[in-house]
Amino acid sequence: MRTNGPGQSALLLLDVIGILNTLKIRYAVVGAFADSFYGVIRASMDADALISLQGNQPGVEQLLTELKKRGFDIEHRKGDFHDPIASLINVQDRFHNRVDLLMGIKGMGEDVFLRISHSKFTDTEICIVGIEDFIVMKVFAGGPRDLEDVRGVLKISFSKINLPLLKELASRYGPDVSAKLKSALEG
Repeated sequence: MRTNGPGQSALLLLDVIGILNTLKIRYAVVGAFADSFYGVIRASMDADALISLQGNQPGVEQLLTELKKRGFDIEHRKGDFHDPIASLINVQDRFHNRVDLLMGIKGMGEDVFLRISHSKFTDTEICIVGIEDFIVMKVFAGGPRDLEDVRGVLKISFSKINLPLLKELASRYGPDVSAKLKSALEG
């Protein structure tokens, strides 16, 4: 375990990534880490990643077992029909650092894991969600902070964005997300 106190969710994320890699579970870092990767710096007390285990109950159980074996506190919650996230695994260490592993976001396909970017964080290579997927996820979430993040990423990293892909991904989430994205692009 890399953490030795509170406020080190980034280090906890690296430990969790090590477990995901060992179990050959595809992942993509999202949230504040992805914000920073795309040029918008913001503080967060947790770290977030998408994982590819949707509908794979033996894989979920194997991951939960491994996390417990490493001494982490875990909570596995399943969303209901109306929840945009099918399942979430909350991982905490003894210092209350937290990593949320998200599975099955409505509108998002498994192809999200084909568009990841690779980056180094300390001594570890990590997979970051692709910029188009990141923007669409934020628009879909729709909170004021999420939309502020979208505006920041569009301002700073616009030249990196594949606009046709961005619009196609937004359409998977429905007409409201497409309309919000259009507004953000025009703003």
